[in-house]
Formats: sequence, C-alpha cells, structure tokens
Amino acid sequence: MSRIVRAALKLAPTTAPTTAFGAAPLGAARARAVDNASPALTFVTRGYADAASPPLLVAMMGVQRPLNQIHRMIENTGAEIKESRNVSLGGRSSNMFLVTGADPMALKREFANERNDFFSVFEARNTIRDIKGPYCETSPLLPFVRRATLHVPYKPGVVNEIADFLCSKGVTLSHLDEYRSGKDVVLEGILHLPTGLAEFPAVEEAYILKKLESLGVSVREFGKVEGRPRAEKAATS
Repeated sequence: MSRIVRAALKLAPTTAPTTAFGAAPLGAARARAVDNASPALTFVTRGYADAASPPLLVAMMGVQRPLNQIHRMIENTGAEIKESRNVSLGGRSSNMFLVTGADPMALKREFANERNDFFSVFEARNTIRDIKGPYCETSPLLPFVRRATLHVPYKPGVVNEIADFLCSKGVTLSHLDEYRSGKDVVLEGILHLPTGLAEFPAVEEAYILKKLESLGVSVREFGKVEGRPRAEKAATS
C-alpha cells in the first residue's frame, strides 16, 4: 500500500455504528481534521461543496410518477443532480436527490403543486459518505467495499440479527434493500468493511462469511467493487 493511500486511509472518515443500519457522524474535531488536511491525501466531508453553493438534499415521498418528470422539474430550477436514490414501495415512491447549484426556494416553488405526502430541502452534510466506495472508483477505500446478496429463511428478528452482527464488527451497511422471495428474506446491499486504522480492527472476510452461514444465511454474492485507474477513467470520460 502506497504512502499516499495509507495517509488517505488514516484521515478518511471512519464509522462507529449506532443503529442497525447506520453509523455515527464524524465528530467535530475529526471533521475539522479532514477538512483542513491536504486535498491530495484525503477526502473532504463535503464531496460536492463549493464556496457559492453548498450541496442540498431534496427528499420527497408521494404518489408514484415517472422519474424523468421529477428529474426535469429539479433541473428546471438550475440545479445539477449529482446522485439520487429512488424506490417504489406500497404504491408510493420515495426519492432523494443530492444537488448543487440549487436555490432551495426555487425547488420548493417547483414542487408546490405536486401531491407529495412529504417534501423537504435540507443542506447536505458529510457528503463524502456518498462519493466514497462504489461511487468513487479511484477511492483508496474501494478495497474495503463489498456488494452483497444474502438469502435467509424468514423468522421474526432475523434481519436485526444479521445487521447487529455486521455492525458489531464495524461493518457499515451504506445501502440495503430487503424483500421476500418465497419463504426467504433477500438482502441486497453495499457493505464497507473496517479498515483497521480507527475504532474497529480489521476483520477477516472469511470470518464474516462463516458467521453469516452459522446464522442460516446463504451468501449468494459477496464481491469486491471494481474500480478503474485514474488515467483510464480520464481517457474514457
């Protein structure tokens, strides 16, 4: 591992899980340390920020409608969509957009006449969590990211049991989809393994897989997320 990668890992945000599916935010002192460090060696807590336009999070839930319509309405305000998460469940759609170059009031006016059960615009915080791992192909944290598909027979509390084990070992579940397939619960998500440089020691992948199997889990996928060298990425963009 190169000196630059080691330095980036030491300064990058680390996780201390506080809930089954989340991790505690950076403390103030650590956040300042990351913000003030050399940009060549580390990440910043706001991955998309600039002086004029802090990133915003646009969140809504309501009657399902075409995604291209929502995209167009956001872009009509002059905002640029950096990332989004969209899901339909129970006859409703839930949409979250990370945007820059946006006027919060313009966004609210654009959606004022829409039939949303919920709509809000927040200033985004700690957006580095959104661009590390699978969304930043040159990130030095990429070797610690896994794309997982797990099947387990349903019983009350089985998902909590799996999540509690993973989080107790410092694994962050940054994305998790849960659905049923026959008598099984299927979990598909992105897992970030601990680097071993902060709160949690590194953990052997073989140990995690063996423990999951002991919980009755059939591991269908647990693979590394592949990145590309920076030079190759620039040549193909």
